[in-house]
Amino acid sequence: MRPSLHVVVRRAATAMVTAGLVVGSGLASPESALAVGPGDWPAYLGGPAHTSRTADPAITPANAVNLAQQWHFDIPYVSSPVVADGSVFVGSFAGWFYKINAVTGIRQKKIFLGFQAQHTCPKFGFASTATVARDPSTGMDTVYVAAPDGYLYALNAATLAQVWRTPIAIPSSTVNDYFNWSSPTVSHGKIYVGIASNCDTPLIRGGIAAFNQATGQRTATFYTVPKAHVGGSVWSTVAVDGAGNVYATTGNGPAGSQRYQTIAILKLSPALRLLASFAVPQSEVTGDGDFGGSPTLFTATINGTATPMIGACNKNGLYYALRRSNMSKVWQTKVGAKSSGKVLAQCQSAAAFDGTSLYMTGPAVTIGGTPFRGSLERIDPATGAITWQTGLPNGVLTSPSINGGGVIAVGTYDNSGLPNQTYVFDASNGAMLAQLDQGNDFPQSAFANGWLYTASSTGLYAWRP
Repeated sequence: MRPSLHVVVRRAATAMVTAGLVVGSGLASPESALAVGPGDWPAYLGGPAHTSRTADPAITPANAVNLAQQWHFDIPYVSSPVVADGSVFVGSFAGWFYKINAVTGIRQKKIFLGFQAQHTCPKFGFASTATVARDPSTGMDTVYVAAPDGYLYALNAATLAQVWRTPIAIPSSTVNDYFNWSSPTVSHGKIYVGIASNCDTPLIRGGIAAFNQATGQRTATFYTVPKAHVGGSVWSTVAVDGAGNVYATTGNGPAGSQRYQTIAILKLSPALRLLASFAVPQSEVTGDGDFGGSPTLFTATINGTATPMIGACNKNGLYYALRRSNMSKVWQTKVGAKSSGKVLAQCQSAAAFDGTSLYMTGPAVTIGGTPFRGSLERIDPATGAITWQTGLPNGVLTSPSINGGGVIAVGTYDNSGLPNQTYVFDASNGAMLAQLDQGNDFPQSAFANGWLYTASSTGLYAWRP
């Protein structure tokens, strides 16, 4: 389950406002792009491969120390911002979905897409992150949103007008059962979304749903447990490779046990037929031992051969790296402590990959004899060796983002009493370059077109040198 977000729910609820923004830059809006561009950040974790990287080199270790806030949109978020067509798209804790000018911070459009009242779990709006992609039938940029009301929406990127709506899993009106934690992954004309419970009260039958991108028609469903069973939630967002194969991480088994395709990393065909899987060994399964983080696709040179790999971190504190061909384990690396109620940081982020190294955030570590509540580390993709590690004052739940200039952004989320913040680091050595906004930071930051966009319980921010 995802107990770590209960705190941000309560804090965000007390801080919530219905609207607000501070315009700081005074710059003119750029011309609207006709399509998602190479400098955009159009999806959670950057795109279907989940590398969490953009080639945009504008922000560098040299100028990142001069990052300055350009505007602030004062609404709390758990969902991450995405950037495309000169706008930022993001869903709020209150259930409103926003389109905001990326340069001025002025709200362009908003639409209400649902809010789950408290029944058996805390109340909640958006957790899922949108994806912006070109509709294969019309050629128009379209926003795909897994909303709190249990539906998958396709919205016109220019107007937020509804193109189509289709159910993923509709939540009950009396208990908090289904909830859209997973973000839509758009690839090869299909959309994939994980099916998960809200807070395991009650458990539901987890799985993955596939939809036709142009029409919204459901084309396939893969369930992690058989009929008449519950568990196996897919909290995370699935990855898709160049051949259209789908990769997913799964959570709790029925009644807390490891059975069926649970506590595992799965490889499925485009039609969601199971091809291979890796299950966490029973000796390494811990309490609350979900895969809460999404998988990352990367390549490693092993014995002189470029090898397609997949990796994901379990809440037991171990990062597992597998060959994509047969899902066999190549290495595993301990990046921190296992899930703990005292330190709100379990290993549930996704690694970033810049083509050479993996970058991972994690829970409590000890570096050089000094304990830290959180960490950022660079990992050799061929061996799992940690080549540098930086300690942070608070735990980290969010996934790191990296740009073409060699700069990493990541925020902290913890209950230590110390301020949670977004930090910026030099990817070459882990040196901290800047400290940005304060707030419980669950959303992933986005580098786009020379800017950095961050979001937290204190709002959405835009930065540039």
